[in-house]
Amino acid sequence: MPNFISEESGAVTVDWTVLTAGLVGLGLAVAGVASTGVQSTSNDIDETLRGVSIISAFSGVISNIDFTGGDRGGWTAGEVVDIAGFGEILVIPRGGETAYLPIDVRDSDAYAVVEFDMIFGDSWDSETGTISIAGEEVVVGTHSWREGEPDVKVIEGANDTTVTLTRSSRGSGTFRTGGSSEDYTYRVQVVAANDGRDLALGASTTLNSGYQDEFFGIDNVTVSGSNSR
Repeated sequence: MPNFISEESGAVTVDWTVLTAGLVGLGLAVAGVASTGVQSTSNDIDETLRGVSIISAFSGVISNIDFTGGDRGGWTAGEVVDIAGFGEILVIPRGGETAYLPIDVRDSDAYAVVEFDMIFGDSWDSETGTISIAGEEVVVGTHSWREGEPDVKVIEGANDTTVTLTRSSRGSGTFRTGGSSEDYTYRVQVVAANDGRDLALGASTTLNSGYQDEFFGIDNVTVSGSNSR
């Protein structure tokens, strides 16, 4: 027995061959069991990835206009006025003159997104305020201070445009001579296809008095580009 224990010669390769064969067999058995699940998962990943589109340009704010310091921020007309309760806003010219804001987004943006506050202030007398995009009306509001909230309508389908309108506030007017009336502010979002057209935003009103008595105002304008509506 001592001689057997101390013997260092022998066919080690035979033991190694048997051990390796056992490990290979075990590996093949495991692969056979797991292959079905792995193949199914691989097919699911392939199907999912085939449905994913890669976007090379992402949404981003291009300009923010709040009329601070009297700057019209690119609008072609209108007067920046500091009105109590609102701060500095763009008052749209009375008598029907349209004030325009040129809209410029990147060529890679599928849509232009314009958001702004639209304000009906003080003593309107069944007069109208209008918002347009690319020369076509998208929002029309008529207001009479004696009749409560303005009648504001969104014109569907104009210029492949989507318009979202939300009333954001209501407050007491301070400029109406000899009395008071209520002001109404709406948050407007206009999403228009960026298909090469001139996407200028327009605002006009049929008001016939100055802002001390009544006004149609624009404020907090944000322009951005997007690849989805």
